[in-house]
Amino acid sequence: MVLSPLDAWLTRRIGQPEATTPPSYDTLRQWQLDTLKDIVVHAQDNSPFYSRHLSNVDGSSIHSLEDFSRLPMLMPAQLQSAPEHLLCVSQDEIARVVTLTSSGTTGPPKRIFYTADDLEATVDYFRWGMSSLVGPGETALVLMPGERPSGVGRLLMDALGRTGARAIPHGVMEDSDAALEQCLAENAQCLVGAASHINCLARAWEQRGLGHGIIRSVLLCWDAVPEAVVNNCERIFGCRVFRHWGMIETGLGGAVDCAPGTGMHLRETDIFLEIVDPESGNLLPDGQFGEMVVTTPLKRGMPLLRYRTGDMGRILPGQCRCGSPLRRLDYRVCRIGDGVKIGTERLTMEDLNEVLYGMSKVSDFSATYLNEKLHVVVISQDNVEAKKVCFALETIPSVAHALKEKCLEIEIDIRRGSFPAESGLGKRRIRTHMENES
Repeated sequence: MVLSPLDAWLTRRIGQPEATTPPSYDTLRQWQLDTLKDIVVHAQDNSPFYSRHLSNVDGSSIHSLEDFSRLPMLMPAQLQSAPEHLLCVSQDEIARVVTLTSSGTTGPPKRIFYTADDLEATVDYFRWGMSSLVGPGETALVLMPGERPSGVGRLLMDALGRTGARAIPHGVMEDSDAALEQCLAENAQCLVGAASHINCLARAWEQRGLGHGIIRSVLLCWDAVPEAVVNNCERIFGCRVFRHWGMIETGLGGAVDCAPGTGMHLRETDIFLEIVDPESGNLLPDGQFGEMVVTTPLKRGMPLLRYRTGDMGRILPGQCRCGSPLRRLDYRVCRIGDGVKIGTERLTMEDLNEVLYGMSKVSDFSATYLNEKLHVVVISQDNVEAKKVCFALETIPSVAHALKEKCLEIEIDIRRGSFPAESGLGKRRIRTHMENES
């Protein structure tokens, strides 16, 4: 039996000898428990914040993962207010600091600290995770910046370089035709980028009539991945599409599709994920949606212990048919309270994603809701009629209900061109202030 790339990575990461089968579920859970206990003691001993935050916790009394789930949670505001106090090492040991301003978050931005070991762990994970997508001698076009040392584009370049493949950073896509030309010039077999940007490139590809057989794989990452974009890429490029979830707070790489494609396998050595009830904080069983709470067991510089992400998700029950002991994250991940309330119903970004990206001529879009008016900007490589967009929106139950109750007006703005309706790599959302419209 040949280990999958992810299971080969897992075996090495937990210090197991090379084998022909992956570690057992129980072996991985025991390793996680031991590592979590160790990081709790490390944080108490070395971090001013955690010495206070966990002052009533006895690390030696944590005998199960359920015991660990009773520890107090770390709130985003606590991370924002004094991030240096979470450090467990000297700032001389910090290799990179990322300042993160999240949409919908008020107050000071978050500052996330990485050691050289943290960055190396991410490169190693990318190396193994990408091996199913691009092989030696092949090229991945990455629609992310690559100039900044230790940025995600550069980490991907380093990771693929170790396998004999290469990553070519295009930068944040602003012109799909320019990205397409670079893809062809570099003879890329793999595309990596945010779903909205890859969808723009796919529409340009389709309009050019390039067809199948050139792109071998696509990795959609960074934000939530609409099923409609997956379907578009599979149809237009004629290849397998993989999905990835990750957060800057937890070291970028977080979970990725395996070959069967039945959910995203978690990076369980570096991210311990719990799903809790957003109201009570109680742990929820696999299969139920709740707030995602993450711990970074191997981040010795700035560990996050039971950090409330504000994202909703669920762990899929049962074991993947690939045989891996790594748990699987459902593809559907969204912000708590995602969307806007229109009348008595809620319209979410997921609703808009599936309907608008599912339209054959829509490359990208953005949406703003203000004073009972939904303003949608649609980017189209080929003219799409505003009335067809309206008809599509009316298939969304919350929109149909609001129109019936006469508490919603729809305004459509069709724009030709290739500049994404929402540039950048932040989480997409329905905006609520016209002055923020791009």
